[in-house]
Amino acid sequence: MLVKTNLKEIIDHIVKNDIKITDNSCCGQCSKCGECCTNFLPVTQKEIETIQRYVIANKIRPQKQMLVMQNRLTCPYYDGKKCLIYEVRPLICKEFYCYKKPTAELGKKFLEENFITVDMWAVAEAIDKELLNATNR
Repeated sequence: MLVKTNLKEIIDHIVKNDIKITDNSCCGQCSKCGECCTNFLPVTQKEIETIQRYVIANKIRPQKQMLVMQNRLTCPYYDGKKCLIYEVRPLICKEFYCYKKPTAELGKKFLEENFITVDMWAVAEAIDKELLNATNR
């Protein structure tokens, strides 16, 4: 059953420390399984702009060709082995580790700052159009 929620409800659970996360790590180290690389992320406009500049400069394309990506539940910048935008990944990606619980401070930061939940596929497709336009000029 699909449970409808919003970013505030998720953050409230983080602050209350009652969120359940599946640990897919290997001995406390990221296994790069991609389970956390979802397409719906809380980000700021500044993070989107940073990702856009990085993607265009490095000519990174969304990873549509991968079978696992076809369901559009995985971030378009995860190639099945690694994050293609790791150097400029959003705060949520920097702070999330499946082997530890999120901190209340992180939850409060997401509530206090201007984060919006976006579909990274929509962002990637818009950036990809910019990249293609820049290439065709």
